[in-house]
Amino acid sequence: MTQTPSPHPGTQWPRWEVFKQDAPGRPWQAVGSVHAGDPDHALLTARNVFVRRPAAVSLWAVREGDILTATPEEVQTRPEVLDTPGEGGTYHVGLKRTHKRSMTFVDLVGTVEARGPGDAVRQAREEHPDALTWLVFPERAVVRTGDDPGTVDSWFAPARDKTYKQQQAYGVIGRHVGELKREGRMPGRVNEEPHIGAQKVHDHPHDPALQPAPRKVQP
Repeated sequence: MTQTPSPHPGTQWPRWEVFKQDAPGRPWQAVGSVHAGDPDHALLTARNVFVRRPAAVSLWAVREGDILTATPEEVQTRPEVLDTPGEGGTYHVGLKRTHKRSMTFVDLVGTVEARGPGDAVRQAREEHPDALTWLVFPERAVVRTGDDPGTVDSWFAPARDKTYKQQQAYGVIGRHVGELKREGRMPGRVNEEPHIGAQKVHDHPHDPALQPAPRKVQP
């Protein structure tokens, strides 16, 4: 269960959870978090981190301290979480439904009208009893990018047009090594004995010239 008040004693900016919508009609999904000094900074940082290649049409950022999450186990051991006080109003509800390893663990599935964050979790639990985690935050806590076409284009068009290639598709390292070999400029093996000019720095213990002569066996 988390509703962290403000664990940033002057050492770093507050943490914001980021929710991304990939296309119109798709749910907003939690994609990670950023540290930022204010709402605008949070959105810009979120775009730089999470929308460099994947498509997106909208970003939300919510300060960590405005989010309440709970698992079934936490509700069972600490039922008072359902009485967590706070301002009433519209609350967004997110659900984690799987333990699958993925960039996205929580989808926003709708809103509830609640007396506070605890009541919002209670309603989310009643509507989605099979969820692995319930997450709620008030509508007033959301900062978001605009949804008019001009704003969407200015925020996300460059990422939408950027192509994606697997790392091995570039072949930079292999091509570079091949060129060095053909030009005879590959560095020597690391286990070669060190020299200063033509003079060895020290005698190698396995140098044949330093090995004792074999003993003759008397007949």
